[in-house]
Amino acid sequence: MSAKKVLVTYATRYGTTGEIAEEIGAVLTGAGLDTDIIPVMEVAGIDAYDAVVIGSPLYMGKILVEAREFCEQYKPYLEGKWIAVFVNGISLCSQGTDTEPPMLAAIDAMAPYVSIAEKAIFGGRLSMKGLSEADMQLATIAGAREGDYLNMDDLRAWAKGIVQTVTDL
Repeated sequence: MSAKKVLVTYATRYGTTGEIAEEIGAVLTGAGLDTDIIPVMEVAGIDAYDAVVIGSPLYMGKILVEAREFCEQYKPYLEGKWIAVFVNGISLCSQGTDTEPPMLAAIDAMAPYVSIAEKAIFGGRLSMKGLSEADMQLATIAGAREGDYLNMDDLRAWAKGIVQTVTDL
């Protein structure tokens, strides 16, 4: 029996979501799954995959348009596949707010396009250096603090759960 084939695809603006996708892919590959890690704008087809993991940062409480367009474009091909979605964003870098419900709501907003079996939210990394002026203003308004909020142990644990689920498909 051949290994299950998984696509880990993502949209990113400053690279953190790509790093998250790479780490998820490394865990899946290390566990014996046949894994491809491809930005959403470069995916050429998904027929060969048993499962798809989609990632995006959140901006203004929404998944990046590239990720939404990927789901809309591939909607007929995603039906019947096991799908996981993860998000990350500066709202997890903010002080004194319960950010989990709106972040999960952003994932749930993808329901018209995909049937999501698994979802996750992760912190990210925030450095004001290199941000666009608009993104710097958003981060400031949101009360985001510079720093590394990505918990790699949580990320790897989530990815290990995917390994077990996909292996059992």
